[in-house]
Amino acid sequence: MDHAAQPKPFSALAITALVFAIIAALLSWVPIVNNIAFFIAIIGLVFAGFAMHATRKSGQRRGKALAVAALVVSLVAGGLVLGTQSIYGKAVDDAFGSSETTATSKPKKSKAKTEKKTTPAVQDMEGNVDGSDYHVKLDSLIKTVNDYEGKPTVMLAYELTNNKTENSNMFDVNVTAFQNGHQLDTAIYSDQTPEGYDENSSTNALQPGATGTVTLGYVLEDETNPVTVEVSGTLDMSGQKVTHEFALQ
Repeated sequence: MDHAAQPKPFSALAITALVFAIIAALLSWVPIVNNIAFFIAIIGLVFAGFAMHATRKSGQRRGKALAVAALVVSLVAGGLVLGTQSIYGKAVDDAFGSSETTATSKPKKSKAKTEKKTTPAVQDMEGNVDGSDYHVKLDSLIKTVNDYEGKPTVMLAYELTNNKTENSNMFDVNVTAFQNGHQLDTAIYSDQTPEGYDENSSTNALQPGATGTVTLGYVLEDETNPVTVEVSGTLDMSGQKVTHEFALQ
């Protein structure tokens, strides 16, 4: 007698990995406590690796998309820990540096303010962000393959130049895409990826003076209305940004 094929059970490893990853991501922004978050992210990464193995096509479990999401969130959480520690350190250094500059050289402070005002706050397609630490040039935004859920996506490509005297930090620059006034979610691809897409390009560090091309995917709300991209310094509250509205191609 033939029996209907039983669906594969859902991977408990994938669920566990995602829980650890989310906890790590939530704690990563809290000073001191985020040291613990780093180890939680590592645990989530390990569980995600086992879950992806268990949910492969020939595996005994389902839930590959959840395992992929857990892997991505774990990596982001680990990066957030390193990034926030760098950001907090930079903020402290800048605070002490500003105090010393005020006490020893008031004319230099006035000159710095004058130079900063010469940079437009909103720049179309190309310009500096985070003061003058980074130079951004928006290259293209095109419709491409669907994400792992079958939803339509676009791929943004832009050039990033590190003008600092130290290696770049992935958390110094914030990139956001909007459609219909709503922020778009980052796309997660499965087997099929856009041509020219490099998922590691946004996390790769650049040495001083180096320029790299960054590619990011976003999930569209619809396939007709334009998408607006905004790039700014993560901790820069001055309103300085590079932006452009792209018509969908």
